[in-house]
Amino acid sequence: MRVLLTVPPGPVLPEPGRRYACVVGDAPAVLLRGPITATAPAGPAQVQVGAFGNEANAAAVVARLAAAGFEGAVAEPKDALIRVVAVGREGEDTATLAGRLRAAGFPGQAANAPASGEVVLAGEGGATVRGPRVLLVPLDPDPVRVGAKAVRGEIELRPGAGGVAVINVLNLEAYLRGVVPAEMGPRAFPLLEALKAQAVAARTYAVAHLGEHAPEGYDLCDSPACQAYEGVEAEQPLTDRAVRETEGEIVTYLGRPIDAMYHSTCAGHTEDGGALFPARAAPYLKGVPCRGERTLAAGVSSPRGPWLGPVERLATVGRSLAEVLGCAASPHPLAARLAGAQPGPGVAGIVAAFAVPATAATLHVAHGRTAEDTALDLLRLFRLPLPPSPRGDRQAAWEVALVVRLGQLAGTVQTHEGRLVPGPSGLRLVLDGDAGTRDIPRAERVLERRGERWRDGPVEFSAGSRATLWCAAGTCPVLEVEALEDADAGSSWTWWVREFSLDELGARLGVAGVRAVSVTARGVSGRALSVSVSGRDGSKEFGGMAFRRALDLPDTLFVVTWVRTGSAPRARFLGRGWGHGVGMCQNGAYGLARGGAGYVEILKTYYTGVEVTRWQGGKR
Repeated sequence: MRVLLTVPPGPVLPEPGRRYACVVGDAPAVLLRGPITATAPAGPAQVQVGAFGNEANAAAVVARLAAAGFEGAVAEPKDALIRVVAVGREGEDTATLAGRLRAAGFPGQAANAPASGEVVLAGEGGATVRGPRVLLVPLDPDPVRVGAKAVRGEIELRPGAGGVAVINVLNLEAYLRGVVPAEMGPRAFPLLEALKAQAVAARTYAVAHLGEHAPEGYDLCDSPACQAYEGVEAEQPLTDRAVRETEGEIVTYLGRPIDAMYHSTCAGHTEDGGALFPARAAPYLKGVPCRGERTLAAGVSSPRGPWLGPVERLATVGRSLAEVLGCAASPHPLAARLAGAQPGPGVAGIVAAFAVPATAATLHVAHGRTAEDTALDLLRLFRLPLPPSPRGDRQAAWEVALVVRLGQLAGTVQTHEGRLVPGPSGLRLVLDGDAGTRDIPRAERVLERRGERWRDGPVEFSAGSRATLWCAAGTCPVLEVEALEDADAGSSWTWWVREFSLDELGARLGVAGVRAVSVTARGVSGRALSVSVSGRDGSKEFGGMAFRRALDLPDTLFVVTWVRTGSAPRARFLGRGWGHGVGMCQNGAYGLARGGAGYVEILKTYYTGVEVTRWQGGKR
């Protein structure tokens, strides 16, 4: 692999005393010690004299220039023309050269001072090496630091568009060790099968694009425009393992490596590649639902109950706890079991049984207030919210909810939060914060959660759905499930909002007096394929990706609404997804892995009609 590194101008290999063998063409290697700086000095000044459609005219002008004393005149093909360039004397700048040309009767055009076509490396003690391309081979196995990045392998330096091009030459598998964690970090996606899918997709992308920038001397860049590559300091044990266990594997269609596009979050459905990128249309880049084949379920097959609010939800939990604790499902008997003390009458008695007043006094929240107010303040302080007592016929349910909250505060009611995945004998709750797992063979009661509403009854959901298990005295009778329908629905980037003033829209889109923005075509995923923007002088049409880039939107899956800030209207984009939406969805891959899918199944979910095979090109 040959990877163009993003480095500041005048790149430096900063390690003092580090030894490198410098290879220039077929010449013997030269030893150079760090720190090493690289420059691409400017060559002699050049001024274009003219451009001609045939060689005879160009040769005639070159001859005239030579006769006038411009011995460095050259004819260079460029597109369909041949440009004739006068080359200056040593030390002559372009202004002086252009003046001599005018004095000799030649009109100068397009003055420039191009690179000399070589790089100069300066090492320890003033030693230098120069050449059109210099390969630096470290004489020890440690990674090489170039600017702020450390990489494996060797470094090639050559003249580039912005001075010196720095190219990392290394083995494909070593390259992937710096790509996979940069594209799909193992802390956010800590499942091996998902990371293996990313490793194979990244390897395939690299293989499919080998030689794409051969005239510039590299295969891929290190930015997300190609694939993010962060070198040695990004490497992690889990992603290293994903690379190692899939070594040499790529995705193919009819025996050829595919253009393995991927993105962060597809918001439930990927898009046809050709719809957003016509030049990259392919039969394997088809929009597909981002859903796993395996659906999980919890709860007995009985009619679902009505939707419950926060208080009735806690009361339902309390009644279930009372049942397994063997007491009446009313406030005082439940409080006696959870507090370990017989409560007195009313709310004050319940609060006193849990020793809340003494506790509140130490935290300076009592201040002579009622027992209820003190308890609610303390619960709020510990993020166990409960609204004030409603009185009336809902008072009993509220008091049961209060007992549950006070039990949480006292530690006699426990909640275990995490995500649900298949277990050996039912469901398994993967606890938040790497706190382990809990197997759930069955739950006495299941509450489905939708926002701040809950209902009793059976629920179906995708693996990875959020859940809370309610426990007391070693039993866990209530499971709350916040059902996910799409494999990537747990992504932090599922929803987004962006707003623009009309002036800002006009400036970004090049439309004066913006009046309306409308999506005129959508793809199979609902993503915008074309957008019309109406302005004072008419309408302007945009492709979906061009529109997204102009406004720097996270995705092309959006609707447009209009809001007012004071008297000024603003365009509000309500969107879903993150990235271009084509190919493998990284958050969806993680969701499928949570549901038990292997990496091959994940890849075949997002790339239609493909196979996972071993690359015959070997390690490069």
